[in-house]
Amino acid sequence: MHQRHPSRRHPWSSIPAALIMTATLSLAGCSADDGRNMVPQDVDDARGAVVAFVDESSSALGGEWRVSSGPAVESCDRDGGGAGAAYGYLVAIDQPGGDPEQDIASLERLWTERGLTTERYQSGGSDPVPGIRGSGGSVATVDFLADPRRYSIDSLSSCVDGDADEMQRDGE
Repeated sequence: MHQRHPSRRHPWSSIPAALIMTATLSLAGCSADDGRNMVPQDVDDARGAVVAFVDESSSALGGEWRVSSGPAVESCDRDGGGAGAAYGYLVAIDQPGGDPEQDIASLERLWTERGLTTERYQSGGSDPVPGIRGSGGSVATVDFLADPRRYSIDSLSSCVDGDADEMQRDGE
């Protein structure tokens, strides 16, 4: 019976480990954590990221949310200069029934966990409405307006390479 020497490994035994390491390093270059915090690299990623982020946020609050607008492509300015494309997405729920301050706190925790910087605010006017806005992570901006009559979550994806005008002409 042939007995393996403990310090010798079969030449093929390191291949699975190498594949796992390569996959891990590749993923680390384009995402953080479980991928929910990734910064989109192209228009498909940007569209998917803003929809996933808003859907996760609305699901955290519960209820029957409806799409008010989007996802719709719009022009934006790239950080390095030049025009790009971003996606806007807006959902709302009428008569939400939740406590606005508790719901703001819930989204503040979620968004902070997702790598966003958050800021609470109140709208102007004689009957100010509380809200929270965030930026960073997988979206450029997000805003939750906690009007007891109608909640809304409005977000804009990161600006990526793309010609928004051409995409709109093509039906995007």
